[in-house]
Amino acid sequence: VNNYIYEYHQAIQDGSIVVGKFIKQWYEFIIKGLEDKSFFYDAKKARLAINFIENFCHHHQGKLAPQLLKLELWQKAFLSVVFGIVDENGNRQFREIVLIVARKNGKTLFASGIAEYMTFLDDYGAEIYFAAPKLDQAKLCFEAYLQSIQAEPELSALAKKRRTDVYVESRNATARPLAFSERKSDGFNISCIICDEVAAWSGASGLKFYEVIKSSFGARSQPMLLSISTANYESGGMYDELLKRCTAVL
Repeated sequence: VNNYIYEYHQAIQDGSIVVGKFIKQWYEFIIKGLEDKSFFYDAKKARLAINFIENFCHHHQGKLAPQLLKLELWQKAFLSVVFGIVDENGNRQFREIVLIVARKNGKTLFASGIAEYMTFLDDYGAEIYFAAPKLDQAKLCFEAYLQSIQAEPELSALAKKRRTDVYVESRNATARPLAFSERKSDGFNISCIICDEVAAWSGASGLKFYEVIKSSFGARSQPMLLSISTANYESGGMYDELLKRCTAVL
């Protein structure tokens, strides 16, 4: 069985793949954690996420639409960490995730595929959100998610587009875009939220909403908060704060 974590780490080590220092440190951290049994690798869970995305998730724009996604090695390694690294109870170890990808490399499409997996194959009763400062921005990732579902007959047959959300009756799951405000977390029971373009989130209001999101995870055994972005362009905003937290782990 392929272990894409070790495969990617080896490619970094031998120089056939060039990465930044934090990515290198991250995979060293993962390998060390597996070796000293700080956490464990569930190959079946990792493989399920990878196989789902490659067999059910579609491009929705450009010349590749409506072809299925074909994941690169770094994406398979990323999914193996996110879904395959578990604690002693079999629950995902990592709940708060930051993914920084250069422009035009499919980060929104990749995130929407993860959200599809969380809708159809994760915990029953999933509540999926796509968050951004403004609703138009939040809808970009949501629309990628929706169009990918609509391009796949098996998923489309299970999903119903309603006025403000997508509903999957067989899974009692919902998904919708969400523009952030500084309101309380009452009513949220989030299982997965995609925070889009966090480089554009201002410091005070963005951080407050981010903490509101985290406070809504109490009823979930393995929620996911996935922040995606290109490089930073708003100094002192959410991007800088999240990078501080990420590098502090390392």
